[in-house]
Amino acid sequence: MHLTNSTDTCHLSPTTNNRQNQSFFLLLNCSKKKDMMEKSLKKPDFLGEGIDRISNLPDDILHNILSYLYMFDVVKLSMLSKRWNYIWKTMPYLNFDINHFGFERIRRRHSHWVMAEKFKECIDWVLISQSANNLVCFKLCCGGMFDEGDIYRWIRGATTRNVQELVLSFRLAEPFELSCCFVTCESLRVLRLTLHGSILKLPNHFGFNQLKLLHLVEVELSNETSCLFSACPVLQKLILRNCSFGTTTMLDIASNSLVYVAVRNYVNNGKSYSECNIKISCPNLKVLKYRAPKAKDIILENLFSIEVVQIYFFDLGDATEEVGMLVHTMIKNVRSTSALKLCIYSILGLHKVLREVRNSPVTFYRLKSLNLTVRIDEVCMRVMMLLLKCSPNLEVLDLFSVENYGWDENWMLHDPNETIVCLESHLKSIKLNDFKHEENEMELLRFSLKNARVLEKLTIVWDGCADISEEASEEVSMFPRASSDVVVTFLDFDPN
Repeated sequence: MHLTNSTDTCHLSPTTNNRQNQSFFLLLNCSKKKDMMEKSLKKPDFLGEGIDRISNLPDDILHNILSYLYMFDVVKLSMLSKRWNYIWKTMPYLNFDINHFGFERIRRRHSHWVMAEKFKECIDWVLISQSANNLVCFKLCCGGMFDEGDIYRWIRGATTRNVQELVLSFRLAEPFELSCCFVTCESLRVLRLTLHGSILKLPNHFGFNQLKLLHLVEVELSNETSCLFSACPVLQKLILRNCSFGTTTMLDIASNSLVYVAVRNYVNNGKSYSECNIKISCPNLKVLKYRAPKAKDIILENLFSIEVVQIYFFDLGDATEEVGMLVHTMIKNVRSTSALKLCIYSILGLHKVLREVRNSPVTFYRLKSLNLTVRIDEVCMRVMMLLLKCSPNLEVLDLFSVENYGWDENWMLHDPNETIVCLESHLKSIKLNDFKHEENEMELLRFSLKNARVLEKLTIVWDGCADISEEASEEVSMFPRASSDVVVTFLDFDPN
């Protein structure tokens, strides 16, 4: 066994928020590359200093670089020359954000409402002056300072120019209805919509014939929202982030085209979820990520192509038998998955119904990667060992250790008379995160090295609050091991 220690290095990179600096470096880099190409293909040019090589870059390169800027800053470039005036008028990327509108001294001088009026005039003027007929992306972030008429007018200005991606963020006092210009836009491929809690209403007719990605953020979904998912014939990716259900009692996600579904909610919407059933029936779905409060019921059907499943519940308080039976039913319906990730509440819930789970076992023949958040105690280890027994072809085990409790000194992690197939022939990598050098963790490491016969990597990542000591690595290096090829690595805590 080889024992190594390594530390993470920090790489500095420009922040995405500093758009002006990012665009400047992109322009400079492209100019240098173009200059080098010219030198390699042509004779040396001794015309002297002051040549504007940036302006001579192709239109599409300049447009792509300027897409990192807000439209207010792009328009200012038109004063440089006729060339730059042409560039901004043909820009296929339009990005309007009221939070980054105007000079700082102007924003301090005028009230929010005056700035909002100037912002509105700016968008109207740009849409009138622009000559780009095929927009790649139209971004609009305008808070709650504009009425429905303004919003629809700007969206119509984008959809009539064959926009491919719409990124919208605003708040209305009334429910927002997807207008006809939305659903009939044949060029639209991506729709990212943030409503800050407003209700989303659907039109009487559907379209979205080319929509492939739908990302809804802070949207209150209605009972009719389910129709939207099934009405998009080529929709591949659906993300619901921090959405609430209002009076909705059933969210039905049924689609033959969806390959990726993510339900994420990190805000306090527990009551909204507890009164709503979620049903997912997508025969071509490959990835399912559920990271939200527990719904009243989660029904998984016809997931014949599933490959990645993540189940993370928030705001549960105590894990109950109800949680355990729900998780057990869910994982039974995704038995063909190759990667499974479960939270601490799922593990504790499964332990509440451990007898039922053992009486109705499910075998994950295709499971290659198992990711668990656990306590290194008797309760969670019982569930983990059962999952290992049910995963004969498992190759990767990734554990996140939370607060640990003790176990009975007479209790063993594993009955030596029972065979765990993956430990005998398949498990190659084990990673223990948030290591605290506690007795239970050391016992788990001892067990892993002693029983995993084809183990190649054992990675131990220190907890951010733990006192790192060489004693732990020295002690682990003395543990007996079944695999002579295993490499044990201790890593410092990485906050990223």
